[in-house]
Amino acid sequence: MKSDTKRVAIYIDGSNLYFSVKKAFNAKIDLKRLCEKLTAGKKLVKINYYIAPVDQFSNSELYAQQQSFLEKIKEISGLRIIFGRLEKRKSEGKVYYVEKATDVNLALDLALDAQRGEYDLAFLVSNDGDFSGAVSSAVNFDKEIVYVAIGNNKTISHHLRKVASRTLKIKEDFILDCLLK
Repeated sequence: MKSDTKRVAIYIDGSNLYFSVKKAFNAKIDLKRLCEKLTAGKKLVKINYYIAPVDQFSNSELYAQQQSFLEKIKEISGLRIIFGRLEKRKSEGKVYYVEKATDVNLALDLALDAQRGEYDLAFLVSNDGDFSGAVSSAVNFDKEIVYVAIGNNKTISHHLRKVASRTLKIKEDFILDCLLK
């Protein structure tokens, strides 16, 4: 199958992408440009973006920023936002939030979409090694899975590198083309 006729899907761990780019490049990226750069010349069939919504009442400023961002990315053709949730926790008198269900949703979609034959090639944008089982499953369905690795050798996932069809290590020149303007 010629590479330009392959059906391509992109699975994005939103929180992981945001923090990986911030830590590695101290930047914010244009998600549409990132997806266009990843899929240049290929038939894009879907973009799934996984995120947990910020609670409006616990942090109204962060909530407003996230809502503005989500409104912008809704304009990207083929993009679907899949929500997890934030769970409030307390430890030693301090309140913090834990993202739940986003990883499970992404892993299930990656594997089940592969089983259903919805794509030929998928880009996984996350450094979370917990996705290695889902990647292995998709590869077993004869799908090509490209692990999009952002950061340095300490922050990228050894487990994903082992099981993915290949790894695309994102470097500064790639990110410069995707900066939010």
